[in-house]
Amino acid sequence: MTRFFFLTLCCVLSAPIIAQGQPEGVFLGAKAPDFTGTDQFGREVNLRQLAKRDPVLLVFYRGYWSPSCIRLLTRLQDSLSFFTDRNIAVVAIGPESDESRAQTLQKTRAGFSLLSDSAHSIAKRYDVLQELSESQLARYRSGGIDLTKINAPHTPHLPVPSVFLVGKDYTITYRFFDPDQKRRISVKELLQQ
Repeated sequence: MTRFFFLTLCCVLSAPIIAQGQPEGVFLGAKAPDFTGTDQFGREVNLRQLAKRDPVLLVFYRGYWSPSCIRLLTRLQDSLSFFTDRNIAVVAIGPESDESRAQTLQKTRAGFSLLSDSAHSIAKRYDVLQELSESQLARYRSGGIDLTKINAPHTPHLPVPSVFLVGKDYTITYRFFDPDQKRRISVKELLQQ
C-alpha cells in the first residue's frame, strides 16, 4: 500500500515537470504578435497592415511532406473565394526553407501567402514551436523526411499545426490548437467561425 501511494505521488508530482516547455499557442483574446515576412510572390506581408483592412486567418503548417498539412492548404485554396468574399486574408506559415516552400506551392497551388519561417521567429511568438527529440528526428529520417535539410539552415523544429483568426483590433478571435499532428480543422468549421 505504501509503495502504491509513493508511485502515485511521484506520478502526480512529475506531471507538471513533464508538461513544462510544451507549446500552448496564443490564447483567445490575446493580442496577436506582429510579424513581417516575404511570401512566395515576393510580396512583403505584415500582420498589422493586413489586419487593419481585414481579419487575417493564420495557418501554421509543418511542411510539404505532411499529407494532413497539404490537404488543409489545398482545401483552403479550393475554398479561397469563400474567405475573400468575407474579406478574410489567409496567410500560411511553415518552417520550410524557400526551396522546400516551392514544393508546398507546387502541391497546393496556393494563391494566398505562404511565409517561410525557417528561423522559427513567428512560431516562437505564437507559442506553437515544438522541439523534437533525437528519437523523433530519427523516426522522420527513417521515413525519408530529413527536417535538417527541409528547414535548412535552421534547426529542425516543427510548429504544432494550428489556426488563429486575428481581428481588426489585432485580437485573437478564434484558435484551433491541437498537439495531435493528425487532427486538423476543416474548412467548413473555419467558415462557421
